Amino acid sequence: MTDIDFLDYVEVIHDWPEPGSAVCDVSRLLEHPNIFHEAVVALAKPFVELQPNKVVGIGQRGIALASAIAYYLGCGMVPAYSIRDVPEDCSRKMKWLPASRFADAKLGLVAESIDPEDRIVIIDDWLIKGKTVFAVQKVVKNLNASVVGIACVINNLSEASRTKLGRPEVHSLIQGLEPDAFKSDK
Repeated sequence: MTDIDFLDYVEVIHDWPEPGSAVCDVSRLLEHPNIFHEAVVALAKPFVELQPNKVVGIGQRGIALASAIAYYLGCGMVPAYSIRDVPEDCSRKMKWLPASRFADAKLGLVAESIDPEDRIVIIDDWLIKGKTVFAVQKVVKNLNASVVGIACVINNLSEASRTKLGRPEVHSLIQGLEPDAFKSDK
């Protein structure tokens, strides 16, 4: 693996979703084949020895990352996606997670996609408070499976949030972006 500053591929979008707020967009990381490859390898390698059999991807960018990581690890992939993406006549039983900060709808995952005793890795693009990851972790445990790993591109979890997640460790490409990086220039 080469030395890549993944922060160079993260765009801070100021004053969205409301004035004074900001979000980190990792789309550029996904757009560049070599950078995307290096990110996938860096996020997947810590889990090789843990031998997960499924990867849960949260939201659009988390699903994109999780698909590639699952392929690298030889696992299945389970998307946690917006309710707007689920057909009204869907016959598969869904487990719903709380609405995310930037989504106008709840996230859900197909309950039958997680089997008892599955070993799960959870992937998201950006962890701020960890609420969605915590909700996925809770659903996985309620389905008698276990979370063996969590990974993200950007980890801004506070120590309190990290403690609430408990084990396993959170692996990331970028940690602790300074809050000043999110202040609007206006």
